[in-house]
Amino acid sequence: MPREQVLKTRLAADEKAEILSLAESLVKKDEITSLCAYGSRVAGYAGEDSDYDVIIVTKNPKDVKSTEGITKAHEKEPKSPPVIVDETTLLNEAKHPTAGEFVVGRLLNIYEPIVGAEFLRNVDFEYKKRTLAQELIEIQTDYGDFSSNLVIPYEYFLFSKLHKRAAAYPEVIYGYTRTYTCDRSKENLVFALRGFQEAAESMASSGLFESTGDSVRIFRGKKRTIALSKLFKISPLTTRNARRYAFHGLANRVGFEFETKPVSKLRAIGKAYHPALLELDHPKKLLRLEEGVIFDDASKIVEEIAQVSGFGETYEYEEKKQGDFINSSRQLEIWDDEKRVKYVLKHFPQLKSAKWALLNLWSVAAKKFNRSPLSRLNREVDGARGVRELGIKTHHIVGIALDDRTLVTEYVEGLPLSKFVKKIINGESTDTSNIEEYALILGKMHKAGLVYGDTKPQNVLVGKDGINLVDLEQAVENGDAAWDLAEFLYFSATHLEKEDDGKKEGKKDNDQKDDAQKEAGIKLIAESFLAAYRSENGNEVITRARNKRYLLPFLPVLSRKMMKVVRSALEKYSSPAGT
Repeated sequence: MPREQVLKTRLAADEKAEILSLAESLVKKDEITSLCAYGSRVAGYAGEDSDYDVIIVTKNPKDVKSTEGITKAHEKEPKSPPVIVDETTLLNEAKHPTAGEFVVGRLLNIYEPIVGAEFLRNVDFEYKKRTLAQELIEIQTDYGDFSSNLVIPYEYFLFSKLHKRAAAYPEVIYGYTRTYTCDRSKENLVFALRGFQEAAESMASSGLFESTGDSVRIFRGKKRTIALSKLFKISPLTTRNARRYAFHGLANRVGFEFETKPVSKLRAIGKAYHPALLELDHPKKLLRLEEGVIFDDASKIVEEIAQVSGFGETYEYEEKKQGDFINSSRQLEIWDDEKRVKYVLKHFPQLKSAKWALLNLWSVAAKKFNRSPLSRLNREVDGARGVRELGIKTHHIVGIALDDRTLVTEYVEGLPLSKFVKKIINGESTDTSNIEEYALILGKMHKAGLVYGDTKPQNVLVGKDGINLVDLEQAVENGDAAWDLAEFLYFSATHLEKEDDGKKEGKKDNDQKDDAQKEAGIKLIAESFLAAYRSENGNEVITRARNKRYLLPFLPVLSRKMMKVVRSALEKYSSPAGT
């Protein structure tokens, strides 16, 4: 449906006639390419003395007459002169970045064509096509691979662009907010978004992104890189943005990143803008995830979580710290008289050099851990989606404070698998059912091409509904499955032995009875684990896990006896080809 049919005319015939008469008093009739009205009279929030805002597009700017001496014969004459621009300049302004976007920026919102509607529609299309490209480049610059997780509605492109213009020109804030909060706001929004929809459908057909009807999705992997290069052709980077893009790209390649800053708050001049238009001040609130929401203000994250959870203005909450040196996690509990809910807030910080050096030492020659906060967050989200698609239980995502790199998930009730492993090592239990279930889950993941990446028993929760995987930040497709097996076995034999030693006062190194119990415990764990895994995914990965490079990171802290027990189990359950 042509977009001019979307808008029922807002101007009466006599008003249009007066505006046309005014235009012809300034520009020769046959030199007028297009003529349109915009602003309060068209948007539907005009007062009795509101101005008529007009754009006159000419074929040749040299034929514009002087605005001096205009008589009051034109009753609809604007208090300020019409904006007059030649068609070449306007079309160039639509297609290429210019300082201020003085004229074309007025076409972001609703306008009413009086003459030359088709030309204006073409300008609108080109401008919104470039705006789409600019915003998508910016999102990918700031969020890299994670940008593929975002569902980006057309409203985001509109209000993000309006926000930038309002930040530069505060005097327009009142008009923007009234346009989208007045009685005709829904019609105004439909008109403005139709241009973005038409541009998005055209760009999607050219392979620039995926269009889903009311939103767009950025491609993943190499396809994203190819599409991004095409976006640059539509909207070449300015010097400033090119420098920003280069710095972000370099930082991510070496494992660090520049934190993105929250969108600046708008400050109106003169008339205050309508507080109901949250989208203008917080455009990132319009971004969505397949699962969960975007929190755009980390300082108010508890308040936003409570709102998402259905709490009213009155509620109580408590936060408790948890997690290790790599990730800073907090347990959040919110309650009122009717309900009580728990969440986990997992912050992905920039890993400091000393902490990262420890991880590098631990994983040398075995597993390269991803240390970029955004990459780890991206893998956590992708991993949760991937394992859930396989029917494996994991936490549900409530939302993400994107600029703060904080993931909010539902709290999973359960005990870490390490508790069960420790009981077996200490001779307090011989029940390996949870370990076997975990092995079956890993086998299922590996068959599907998904690797956990950090299989420590502390990362697995045993609840009433069975095994739940958490801490998926190193999960990746087509990764090193053999590392998954080796890490679980060696880490269990190393970390839990050390933990047990520290709690037993007076233990002697030559306590043969205790050592024999531990050896028997880890033997039971390793063989039960590998037997279950082999039943699900065969011997090939077990054979590769025998490689000594997976053992090297644990040698400084793994006793010789424990090492032999683990390697003997790997030998027993590996294929003859691995000997």
